[in-house]
Amino acid sequence: MTSMLTKLLLWQKFVLLSVIALILTAIPTALYYLESSKNLDAALAEKQGLPAMALILKTVQLTQQHRGLSALVLGGITSEKEKREAKQKEADNSYAGMAAIVKKINDKAITDAWNKAEQDWSTLREQVTKATIAVPASYQAHSALVPKLLLVNDLIGDYYGLSLDPNIDSYQLIQAMYYVQPYLTEELGRMRAKGAGLLAKKEATQEDKMVVSDLVARSNDRTQQMNNSFNKAVLSNPDIEKKLGAIMKEATGQAMGAMKVATEKIAKAETLDFSSVEYVQLTTRAIDTQFQLNADASKELHSILDQRISDFYQLRWTMIFAMLALICVAGLFARAIARSVSMPLEQAIVVAQHIASGDLRFPVDINGHNETGRLLQALEDMRVSLIDIVGNVRDSIENINNGTHDIARGNVDLSARTETQASSLEETASSMEQMTGTVRQNSDSARQANQLVNDASKVATDGGGIVSQVIHTMEAINDSSRKISEIIGVIDGIAFQTNILALNAAVEAARAGEQGRGFAVVATEVRNLAQRSATAAREIKGLIGSSVEQVDAGNELAGHAGKAMNDIVASVKRVTDIMSEIVTATAEQSTGIEQIDLAITQMDEMTQQNAALVEQAAAAAEGLQEQSQALVQTVSVFKL
Repeated sequence: MTSMLTKLLLWQKFVLLSVIALILTAIPTALYYLESSKNLDAALAEKQGLPAMALILKTVQLTQQHRGLSALVLGGITSEKEKREAKQKEADNSYAGMAAIVKKINDKAITDAWNKAEQDWSTLREQVTKATIAVPASYQAHSALVPKLLLVNDLIGDYYGLSLDPNIDSYQLIQAMYYVQPYLTEELGRMRAKGAGLLAKKEATQEDKMVVSDLVARSNDRTQQMNNSFNKAVLSNPDIEKKLGAIMKEATGQAMGAMKVATEKIAKAETLDFSSVEYVQLTTRAIDTQFQLNADASKELHSILDQRISDFYQLRWTMIFAMLALICVAGLFARAIARSVSMPLEQAIVVAQHIASGDLRFPVDINGHNETGRLLQALEDMRVSLIDIVGNVRDSIENINNGTHDIARGNVDLSARTETQASSLEETASSMEQMTGTVRQNSDSARQANQLVNDASKVATDGGGIVSQVIHTMEAINDSSRKISEIIGVIDGIAFQTNILALNAAVEAARAGEQGRGFAVVATEVRNLAQRSATAAREIKGLIGSSVEQVDAGNELAGHAGKAMNDIVASVKRVTDIMSEIVTATAEQSTGIEQIDLAITQMDEMTQQNAALVEQAAAAAEGLQEQSQALVQTVSVFKL
């Protein structure tokens, strides 16, 4: 069920609800229509049965009148013969009409009861016409026929539903006019016939008087029953009093008058001297008034049933039109409700689609504070929040993008400077290697010079006895002095180059900042050693120059060898001391240069690492810049 409902659109769900509501409304409406149709059919059936009831009662009336006239004629009053014959003919027509109605009804119980009554009437009318029946027998036969006709009356009333009328006024009126009054008229008719016969004979036994008294009593009871039912009908419908009250009062008065005459002139009379004709006329007027009341009541029942039928039709059509109007109103309300729900939802869908496409400029039209209104308000709040968020993200991304751009540009510059520094350090390291080799060579030369000086000192010490070899030795010394002079020149050049390199190293250390501070200290020490080496070299060079000059002079002053040898020994000692200092300085210079070389090597490694880190930072900055640009492109979808 849920899966099926999820496939339906909102208007289809409302249509389904409307159909269900229509079915729920149609069921009680159909039940009401069926029930009202039953009541309407019952009222129509009752109305249709009124003519049959009127005709059967007319037949009863004619039979009763024929009974009285037959009693007079059979009693010897021939003046009433024509009236009897006319009444018989009228009764024949009534019986024929009833036969047609019974045939049309085609109900077995009614047909059987009617056939018996019709057969008795046919036999009775023939006997009375031929005067082959006595007054008592005629009275008994007529009196036996009337209950059969009243049975047909009851059956017809049941057939047409008159005995089960649903309304109090019509039910009580039907009871009074169709189920009580016919028996009242029968009692009055019997009282008329019995009294007419007795008055015609001018004699009555005590038993006859008791019969008349019994008929009067039963007529009185029927009158009371009829009035009780009539009064109940009046209580339910006061209009009945207005229309039937006068005739009801008249009929009751005449019936009571007839009963009074029967009591006083027959049941309690010593002699029966009252005119039978006048008695028949009196009772007949009372009975005719009853039937007139019945006719007027039948008209009133017609009016009541017509009004009821009209009310049924009016109520039915009112209900139908009311239901149709209610359905139309419900349909309009359902449509309005559906639109009140679907339109905000459609607007919400449009807003959501705009937001999904990145367009945050579409405003939300909010109407009402119901669920859909709150939904639209939530969408509007979300749109406004997204505008703020996207705006802030855009600003942040622009700042990040600018920052990453600056970082990337700085990393590029730093990478270039680092590469330049690395190249310079490589060149410095290469120069330091060369200088280290030179210093090592200088150290070796200094050690050789020291050895030579030591040898010269030994030779000078031992040369006192070998004067003959002075010239040759002096020449060797002269050559050695020249070599020493050259070596000292080399040392002086190395010291100068070392000073220059130390100066360059100090400059590079100053550029390196904190990382080059230790290197700057070493460079300063190397520079100092180089200056000292240069000073010593210059001094040695001066001494060697002097020695050369002395050797030259020794060549000239060979004769003064002894004195010169003493001077040479002293000079050699001084040279030995100076050479020792040179060796020591050269060793210290070699050690310092090795430390400088190690520091430069470490600086080169650190510079390489810095270069690698700078390259990584540059790559990370480029990646961050690419991501920020991608994020900018993503956020640029939103239109604020």
